[in-house]
Amino acid sequence: MFRYIEYLRSAGKPLGEYVQGRFFYGIKTGLNEAFVVDRATRDRLVAEHTSSTQVLKPFLRGRDVKRWRCEPEDLWLIFTRRGCDIKEYPAILEHLKQFKKQLMPGVPGGRKPGSYEWYEIQDNVAYWQEFETTKIAYPDIYEHQTFAWDDRGYYLGNTCYFIPTDQKWFVALLNSPLVEWFYGNIANRIRGGYLRAFSQFMQQVPIPCATPDQQRWCERLAEALIWLHNPGVTGERAPLSPMTAYFEQWINGLVYELFLADDLHARHLRLFDETAKLAPPDLSKLTERDKLSRLHEMFTRAYDLNAPLRAMLFSLTSLEPVRIIEGGSQPTA
Repeated sequence: MFRYIEYLRSAGKPLGEYVQGRFFYGIKTGLNEAFVVDRATRDRLVAEHTSSTQVLKPFLRGRDVKRWRCEPEDLWLIFTRRGCDIKEYPAILEHLKQFKKQLMPGVPGGRKPGSYEWYEIQDNVAYWQEFETTKIAYPDIYEHQTFAWDDRGYYLGNTCYFIPTDQKWFVALLNSPLVEWFYGNIANRIRGGYLRAFSQFMQQVPIPCATPDQQRWCERLAEALIWLHNPGVTGERAPLSPMTAYFEQWINGLVYELFLADDLHARHLRLFDETAKLAPPDLSKLTERDKLSRLHEMFTRAYDLNAPLRAMLFSLTSLEPVRIIEGGSQPTA
């Protein structure tokens, strides 16, 4: 087991180095009841005073961060950060006043002691602008890999972490069973089989060397899965399940090739070559109407009984590292 962990470590650069240590924690308000509001309250505050829009931010909790994509519940964060001039936001001030006793820092029944005003967010979120960039979001506790792409600038609660990045292909990598196996062996699972997303372990996840083409194909398939996991894609989810499951298997195969290229190539398993032939489409260049038909066309070709890709994916379990990672065997001596 240890030799495989070390082998994966040596296959690339640690994620912490790759992102220059930019792992960030979600916002701890000290009292979500006061600072997190629903759409109706948000609209009322804006109607009362338009300045409210400046401090109302779209908000996600840990439970809203799903595998591949975020599924918001239309919640909004009153983001009154340190140094905020609350007088500029009269509607917000009136809303927060009803919670003032609970919001007082360092008093019985209030929030933790600190050099912040009662109407301000509890923690000093010096990196707040990072929330508005493209990022990978993930909950602090998860059973299986749960990493989502966010390009809508959501602010996250303190049950989330995030990595600001424009590398969307990382989502394919981080959601793979290979990375889950690696992380589970260096961080260990807690009661119930869950994993804690601690940055000291997350930074050790290896990022393999990948060519621009390899990154592009991983990103295209990740985009397909992000789109297919949108509840609004179709009212009938069942017909999409085989496609979604197969695309996940396909991405996982590409991740295996990134880490275990010599093992796969020795068995003539070249998944990236087949992926290039199938050429997953760039969904950003397609209309919503055309996306499903193009993905279904690609799925039909890739899943055909005679498709080389399907045979290669089936053959992956002949490799000992893959069997170990997927729980099928123990390493040989």
